Amino acid sequence: MPGRYFRLGFRAASWKDVLRSTALLTLLVAPALAQGPINTIPVWNGTTFISSFGVTNTATYGETITVSAGASALNSFAFEIGNCSASVTFRGAIYAWDGTKATGASLFESATTSVAPGSTYTLVTFNTGGLVLPAGTYVLLASTSRDQSGAPSSSCRWGSVGNNTAYAGGTFVYLNNGPNPSEWTTNTWSTIAQDLAFQVDGLVLPSSTPAQAAPAASTISLLIGFAALAAVGLFQLARQRQAI
Repeated sequence: MPGRYFRLGFRAASWKDVLRSTALLTLLVAPALAQGPINTIPVWNGTTFISSFGVTNTATYGETITVSAGASALNSFAFEIGNCSASVTFRGAIYAWDGTKATGASLFESATTSVAPGSTYTLVTFNTGGLVLPAGTYVLLASTSRDQSGAPSSSCRWGSVGNNTAYAGGTFVYLNNGPNPSEWTTNTWSTIAQDLAFQVDGLVLPSSTPAQAAPAASTISLLIGFAALAAVGLFQLARQRQAI
């Protein structure tokens, strides 16, 4: 009979089987937690923003990031900046992050760059030239602080994704420091629970797939939850078939 034939294809299941299955599925999902290319721009709607960045305040915007041990060198980072009221000149920099502020010496500082006034966004890229960063937390920033002398008052918008779950390894931070770059490492920065529309070239672990961005932690938790539910479902189905 079909029912008996199907029953012979199953063996008795136990909760140990469920736990083993869940562990296996978790191991299959876990590599997605490995650091991959950081890029929130694909989930940005092109209009959501944080403002106002420029001269005199707020002079410094940034995003904190988490670098895993063994990650590749950092080649560049970029932010979506635009809708400026006047031409604004600034430069990018990278510092270690102690949880409330930049710390230590500058790890990278770019030449000056400018965004013209207008109603569009520009992807402003800072090329870091293969910068090797040890495991830790860092802030990628752009600031007008070193270049405010003689500059007109200006305000710009930075693209943001409207939440801080698009990139699980950091968040948006800013500092009202005017023309005083020394405050980057002495004053506590402010934060808003959002991620900027930004991307990073590099900082990829060898196991990561270069063509894909690492999913947010919430996505991974959801996948693991589905894996557990699937394992429980298989356990219940096996018990039902065994009882036939």
